[in-house]
Amino acid sequence: MSDEILKGPIVPTSIKLAVPVIIGQLMLLCHGITNTVFISMIDKSSTALITGIGLIFPIHMCFLAMSLGLFTGMSSIVARGIGEKNKHITDRAAGSGLWLAIGLGLISVTAIYLFSSSIVPFLSGSEMSQEALDNALAYLHWILPGLGLMLVFQTLLGVLQGEGLSKYYGMAMLLSTVINIILDPIFIFGLDMGVAGAALATTIAMSIALLFVISLFHRKKSSLPVTWRARNVDRTVITKIVYIGLPQTLSMISLSVASASINNLMGSISENAMNSWTIVGRIDELLLLAGYGFGSASLTQIGQNYGSGNMSRVLSIFKTNVLLSLALCSLLVLVYNGLATHIFSMFTGVSDVVDGAVRQVRIVSLSYLGVVTAIVVTSSFQGTGRAMPGLILDILRMGLLTIPVSYMLFYWYDAGATGIFYAMAVINLVMMVFAFGWCYLYLKKLKQSSGLTEALAFK
Repeated sequence: MSDEILKGPIVPTSIKLAVPVIIGQLMLLCHGITNTVFISMIDKSSTALITGIGLIFPIHMCFLAMSLGLFTGMSSIVARGIGEKNKHITDRAAGSGLWLAIGLGLISVTAIYLFSSSIVPFLSGSEMSQEALDNALAYLHWILPGLGLMLVFQTLLGVLQGEGLSKYYGMAMLLSTVINIILDPIFIFGLDMGVAGAALATTIAMSIALLFVISLFHRKKSSLPVTWRARNVDRTVITKIVYIGLPQTLSMISLSVASASINNLMGSISENAMNSWTIVGRIDELLLLAGYGFGSASLTQIGQNYGSGNMSRVLSIFKTNVLLSLALCSLLVLVYNGLATHIFSMFTGVSDVVDGAVRQVRIVSLSYLGVVTAIVVTSSFQGTGRAMPGLILDILRMGLLTIPVSYMLFYWYDAGATGIFYAMAVINLVMMVFAFGWCYLYLKKLKQSSGLTEALAFK
């Protein structure tokens, strides 16, 4: 696969790398949707069920932030290590990242268990019912172990992705989703555990998927060794992982804080508004599949080509993958808008919730072209070893623009949810232009510098 990444035609290689990740993320989306559908079946007339699990989403985002930071850090250093033929990096990467993930998981899960009774009320708005808060707490307690295991899971997947073995990403996600779908009705209805049963099903599914990924390394499907011995951990390698992964983690945490802030606004409008926001948040992940797939492909392709010094190919990969991601996202936006009413009716029998969800999709969905572009841009920067641009883009988009503007519209102009949605859409599209321009100029400069170096060497 490495020869294809370094020398093969870009479009087929990008698609080959992106499709397993897209399938894996689609499985993750199906898992989220299935979970939500089963939970809604407990009582179709209740808004407290889905709203309860929606309150936990910022915590889920924090763990996702750490896991994506580990995945990104691992993918980047492995891809560049392979391109540079740096055996020290490739031999120590997997084991070092593994112990980093275990440490983060233990600390995070323990801390949230200890303070969960204070965290959940903090995440809710002023109009939340006690039933919604109780559901949130029950869901959190049972899903926390699975969230901790996700850190280790994504770390090992990052090693495979850096090698270009993205097919295993899709296989692992498919396994997790199938198991979760099987276990959901058993725990929710068969054992009468309600929302706690959905969370337990997720934790068990994650455990089995992690065992599958570990078995890949034991069966030598990866060329990189994994050691469980703590004395073999390399601090230099961990520093490199953190250097690339920490900005990605902080970026996702900033999105988690933004999500908590918007949750608070929606929860202060009404429980119906919060219910709509939660459902749409689940399905909106469909539009990000293009960004996740071609962003992951970009990180691997650009990482290996950057490591081997082929800057001209790096720029071509970036432009190609942005176009491919936008084409796929545009198609998904059309499908999403066409089926929006039918999709949201699956989750609730409350017409106000369905109407609010559809309105949000009509206003915001097209602007996800900007979010998808930003994902590919961030991955492209990371492939060259630069991690800060992604953090800067997310802080600018959410922290400096979306959150302040949303609060201003809500409290100063009484714009309600619709005004917030229009603000999000405009900001996403503005950031699309800025992000693409920044990365394009950076990679073009790398190409020009590389060409000048080669010319001087030739002379």
